[in-house]
Amino acid sequence: MRSRFAVVLGWTGLLAAAPAVVYLVLFHGTLTAAAAVAACFTLLVWPRPDLALLVLLALVPVAAVADPTGAAAVALVTGVVALLLLRTVVLSGLRVRADLVVIVLMAFVVTASYLLPQVALTVERQWKGYVLLLVALGLLVVSAAAPADPLRIAQVVAIAGACAAGYLLLRGEYAADRLTGLGLNPNYAGAMLALPLVAAAGLARLHRSWLWLLPALVCGAAILQTRSRGTFLMVAAGLACVVLVGRPLRHKVLIALSLAGVALALPGTLDVVGENLTGSRTSTELTSNTEVRKQAAWLAARVALEHPLRGIGYGAFPDYARTSSELGIYINTHNDLLRLAVEAGIGALALFAVLLWLGLARRHAPHQAILQSMGVAYVVGLLFANTLTHVIVTAPFWVCLGCLLAQPRHTQPTTTPSPTPLLSVRKT
Repeated sequence: MRSRFAVVLGWTGLLAAAPAVVYLVLFHGTLTAAAAVAACFTLLVWPRPDLALLVLLALVPVAAVADPTGAAAVALVTGVVALLLLRTVVLSGLRVRADLVVIVLMAFVVTASYLLPQVALTVERQWKGYVLLLVALGLLVVSAAAPADPLRIAQVVAIAGACAAGYLLLRGEYAADRLTGLGLNPNYAGAMLALPLVAAAGLARLHRSWLWLLPALVCGAAILQTRSRGTFLMVAAGLACVVLVGRPLRHKVLIALSLAGVALALPGTLDVVGENLTGSRTSTELTSNTEVRKQAAWLAARVALEHPLRGIGYGAFPDYARTSSELGIYINTHNDLLRLAVEAGIGALALFAVLLWLGLARRHAPHQAILQSMGVAYVVGLLFANTLTHVIVTAPFWVCLGCLLAQPRHTQPTTTPSPTPLLSVRKT
């Protein structure tokens, strides 16, 4: 057990990290801030890799504020992953486990698809997406090798997300009456805030810490302003997991049947709700967007079946769609599961599904179930956006999945004691 002084000192440093970086960027320049962050992470990674992951989650939104192009966030995550991988290999080594084997195989398959695609395109493919996917897999490896405390992960994600949501609301940047900011379009901004909302709701429900509803409300207010249909479904899936966790099977079935019955009995309700949530977006606009995405999805599915081994090359689908007679426009799949299948082969999609199964398809303790709910919400979001390689959106997911993969396979997780919540209401 660490001393109370060490715990207080650690949390003080964690909470002071973001304001310190903002101060350095504003008054001493980006390079000075980057040098300070690099030095601090170098000193922190070796003794406390788990705390380094928490600081990383706290600083990713700060890096996005400092540099809306996303370059600072990419550099931050890449540098930390490199340090953590070096630390893991040098000090403890990587033990051969099923999840590590799957991760390495997925990295190999994606690399083969990028270097040896089954379809040759005349345009030069961008390398950034491929490299960022490898960085994300590296983040998954280090998160599983030195997992942070699940409760602390949820707390940091909720607080950082609420701060980012508050910043977006105060800045008030809108495109076509939809909230944007941090270099993100409304759909990606909503996806970035969905996991913090689910984390805060999970902390409020599973740990009886009702003060966590405040960051959840801030994130919810910003998400409503993005008017992103995919984000609404992400939040719904995550909150459903939070509500159903720990309940008897009969309760889960009754709740699911009740929701289905309401949807069938009131068919116009969903349309009315959808119109209210999407604001000024006309039905014609929504229908047009949906139709284009359907065409892209069908094209991706067909091409994936035609080239199942290595795919058409990671990052190649937008150019393939532009030159295709069926679509003829530059558009991504808007579904990262399909993107993996069409660009890297069906094997890459199968390996990713195995990782999700190993991490999300088990019974977990309450504080781990919060991460599970966040993971489910993120996977739902993958059906509507290409966020696997977007560092600002995807970093919390990979850390959560790595922490869940690190949990023992043959122990009862419910016996694990949970730490004291950061925010709580004392019962009288």
